Amino acid sequence: MVLTTLKQIKETDLRHLCQQATVSVSGYYYLVNMGPDTHPQYHSVGKDRRCTCGLGAECPAVTAVMEYLRGGGERAPEVPSGFFPVAPQACPICGAETYYAPDLTSRRRGAGWACVKGSEAHYWLAHVESLRKALASNPWVFPPVVAEDGQVLYPGLKRDEIITESQPWPDGYNPDQ
Repeated sequence: MVLTTLKQIKETDLRHLCQQATVSVSGYYYLVNMGPDTHPQYHSVGKDRRCTCGLGAECPAVTAVMEYLRGGGERAPEVPSGFFPVAPQACPICGAETYYAPDLTSRRRGAGWACVKGSEAHYWLAHVESLRKALASNPWVFPPVVAEDGQVLYPGLKRDEIITESQPWPDGYNPDQ
């Protein structure tokens, strides 16, 4: 049976579909096998309770994952800050719709995306914001080193001690000076 519309979902026995579904953790998602009689057979459900198929939050695979977790199933790991396994449904900057942008995809940042209002600029702003949060949470460039007896061997170096607003060469760099 092919589940592509909400009408088809309402006409099927969802309880039976969810009972025969098998759920496992795959990366940051739950992989749901709905059985060979259902098309598509495999669904990926994120922690945002949204399936990657066209049905999104209305997909029966979302219900199967909720039942799996209620029954004590393994939880998917948290997605690292600034990493997007898939394009988000809404832009984290302005809330507008997003679309997949393959040229921005990378191993470190995940799926590339762009916003219909802010284009690729909002993609980069979202990553800059995540970097700002990471830097604010750890002020140390080199943390202090303390011996077991409590003696400070190295006092450490904080970012704000070396980063300044002034430019070392206000007129630009001149190698002859």
